[in-house]
Amino acid sequence: MGKFTGFPHSMLKSYSFMKRKLVFAFVFWAIASSLLGQNIEVSGIITDNLGEKLFGVNVIYAPGKGAVTDLNGEYRLSLPPGEYDLSVSYVGFAQKTKHITVAGKNLTVNFALAPVTLSEVEVVGDVARTRETPIAFSNVPPAQIEEQLASQDIPLILNATPGVYATQSGGGDGDARINIRGFNQRNVAVMLDGIPVNDMENGWVYWSNWFGLDMVMRYTQVQRGLGASKLAIPSVGGTINIATKGIENKKGLSIKQEVGNDGFLRTSLGLTTGRMANGWGVTFAGSYKRGDGWADQTWTEGWFYFIRVDKEFKKHTLSFSALGAPQKHGQRTHLKHISTYDTQYALKAGMSQQTIDSLQNNGIPTNMGLRYNPNWGYLSRISITETDTIYPDAVATSTANNYYHKPLISLRDFWKVNERLYISNILYLSLGRGGGRAFSTTPEYDTANWQQDLQKQYNTNLNIVPPYFNKEKQSSNIMRNSVNNHFWLGLLSTFDYTASKAISISGGLDLRTYKGEHYRQVDDLFGGNYYLDDGNQNENNDTTKKYVGDIIGYHNDALVRWGGVFGQLKYMKGNLTVFANLTASLSGYKRVDYFLPHPADVEAAETDWKYLPGYTAKGGANYNISETMNVFMNLGYIYKAQRFSNVWDRNNQLFSNIDNEQVKAIELGYSYAKPRFTLNINTYYTSWLNKPADRYYPIYDPDLGEFRRVKINVMDALHMGIEFEFAIKLTKSLTLESLLSLGDWKWTSSDTAFVYNDNGLLLDKIPFNAKGLYVGDAAQYQNRESLRWEIIRGLYVTGVFTWFGKHYAEFNPLDYYLDKNPWAFDENGNPRQSWKIPNYYMVDFHAGYSWHIDKVWFHLRGSVLNLLDSKYITDARNNEQYLGGKSFDANSAGVYFGLGRRFNLYLKINF
Repeated sequence: MGKFTGFPHSMLKSYSFMKRKLVFAFVFWAIASSLLGQNIEVSGIITDNLGEKLFGVNVIYAPGKGAVTDLNGEYRLSLPPGEYDLSVSYVGFAQKTKHITVAGKNLTVNFALAPVTLSEVEVVGDVARTRETPIAFSNVPPAQIEEQLASQDIPLILNATPGVYATQSGGGDGDARINIRGFNQRNVAVMLDGIPVNDMENGWVYWSNWFGLDMVMRYTQVQRGLGASKLAIPSVGGTINIATKGIENKKGLSIKQEVGNDGFLRTSLGLTTGRMANGWGVTFAGSYKRGDGWADQTWTEGWFYFIRVDKEFKKHTLSFSALGAPQKHGQRTHLKHISTYDTQYALKAGMSQQTIDSLQNNGIPTNMGLRYNPNWGYLSRISITETDTIYPDAVATSTANNYYHKPLISLRDFWKVNERLYISNILYLSLGRGGGRAFSTTPEYDTANWQQDLQKQYNTNLNIVPPYFNKEKQSSNIMRNSVNNHFWLGLLSTFDYTASKAISISGGLDLRTYKGEHYRQVDDLFGGNYYLDDGNQNENNDTTKKYVGDIIGYHNDALVRWGGVFGQLKYMKGNLTVFANLTASLSGYKRVDYFLPHPADVEAAETDWKYLPGYTAKGGANYNISETMNVFMNLGYIYKAQRFSNVWDRNNQLFSNIDNEQVKAIELGYSYAKPRFTLNINTYYTSWLNKPADRYYPIYDPDLGEFRRVKINVMDALHMGIEFEFAIKLTKSLTLESLLSLGDWKWTSSDTAFVYNDNGLLLDKIPFNAKGLYVGDAAQYQNRESLRWEIIRGLYVTGVFTWFGKHYAEFNPLDYYLDKNPWAFDENGNPRQSWKIPNYYMVDFHAGYSWHIDKVWFHLRGSVLNLLDSKYITDARNNEQYLGGKSFDANSAGVYFGLGRRFNLYLKINF
């Protein structure tokens, strides 16, 4: 065999070329395989129809393969390119599947799960749903309430939602108030398990009646604007929907003990059986609280009880519930000069040193501190003699306090007629008993401490002080109760019918009857033997002597009948949801007065029934642009009957101008939601015609040397603004939430005020001009930043920064009397703005840790409110009549300061 000398050159050249092609092909194949094989992230958030995030939801993309949502309702999958069917399942909810194509970039797929069957909350509660209901709304999750409420009144935590301004008013427990988009709570509907709870006469909400609800809240939702309610309710500013726990909740027992500043203690107990095997379910909660209050003598004591019994059988769910909060608390009821509380702050806020000096020279207290409350004094009722000048046993005695109990009882039947028709009937009863306690005339002040000189008044009634003219020990000043009892019975019947896959129809009846009893009653003769009631005379025209328990001053009943029908059509197909809602109502008012002259053969002077019709028309549309974006619009018109107090005066006479209020509103919104980032933007425009003033205004009559009451029934206003709300998950354990509200709310009317005497007789008409004045009583700018860090599982800290600006004092339209107050207008004839309250901010801090031993969970949480102990004014009235002055600035304003630094700590054990 010959010797091998190698491949020919041509063969080597060909081999080299082939080798380069193979290497290139291999590299191309490797890159392509890498690209094709690279997994892509698919993520999203899973919620229920209320927008609440669901924990533990199974997300399956292939048999046995998938993920489970975490505590924030988030899931994440890493999938190779291709087509998949994502299937989502959760106990009690209908399974949902979406077909997706995974290619090129990360994908967001969100799910909103619907219950297997409609719940009563959905049929009756008018709850807004994410990416479906075309309104602006915010959910306040129970977890946030647990972490941040810190035993405040419920409205205070709602400052965490855009457009809301809530304050503690004078500082009394339960005396909070809330404004939404510049409309006070008379024009904000508050719904509890679908039942309206605004007062039937004046629309107000007394939050002391709802202490303890935080224990049983299933959800809280704030709807801004006209809202989603089908009922003809006064939701001009918004609607606050609160639902309580019931048979749908898990079985459990909880014990909670709270402690707080100024002697605050609260003990609570909760029990839920959940859905038992026999179809029964019981939920119970009870709570007791007491405390001294942050402001002087704003003590509080109260109980709360709640019981709900549910029974499921066949196609019905029957529910009985009863709740109430009997309570009593001290109050601070008088607005004061800024300098009364803090002279240094007063100077910074714009008061002049000259004004402060003048007040001091005229015996007005200054620099008393932010806790100062003039509504109390020291009193001794033991061993009083003519020579006593020191009373070592004198005790601090409040002269302004509230006591009330308003149980709410309901019986419900929720009937699933078939898969397409649901009917709910609610019969409810509210029984209110209580009132306010105060002096008939404000006592003199003891200049040694600037508290009311109760001892002097007591001794005067006893006739043990010179000149001893009071031989019969007639009480010249007494403690009296202003009693406001009521009986309220209502029936709410609602149906929901699914006509097709795209169309649903709902409607029903809203019937109510109400009686309010109002009178003053002698509570304490304060050392004397009797009291002469000048306002109540007998048949001989002699002023009658009154004793403890007797009715004095006034005695009248307000009778209200309400009937409403409502209907709603909803179209939902693909990415589009459209709804239209119509309501009609008839309000009937009658007044009964036991002190006005009346025939001898009847018990009282009665008016006829006055009936006023009303209606609403509203609609909207939501369009889901993609899995992450949606837009909506709504508009509406409300033709609203005036409230009782704007129909009948105190002389049983009809007001001359009781035209219905007219509200026109339009709103636009945009939302963007991804697992780590959400954004909501809303803008609104609301025009309000014939708006009545919320109270009587005092005007001084120099001829008589006394104040007259003035009623204003027709004013016009325009509210518009924009709201931003976003949340971003910076890391797995760090979440930032932010909101910004910018409002522009102005009065647009000049009109006429009507002057009445104390007997309700019309005395005069006063023209005024309020055009261009900013709406007061609430901050028009709002910013809130919240940062929550979950350090380890169960351990968190949260810092909250809240800022309010563009806040004008509530003004008295009578200051703008066209003929007599030229100083109230500038050189161009425009009215001067009311005083602008200094912008302010506060910082709150919350922390907590949760752990468990076997199946027993422990939750330790603490809060420091107003951490920096900031000084700020929350409520103000321009040119406060009872303080004197008409300077339209800090010198004549009456104010309440916000509360200083407070703390709350609690331990809760769940079994």
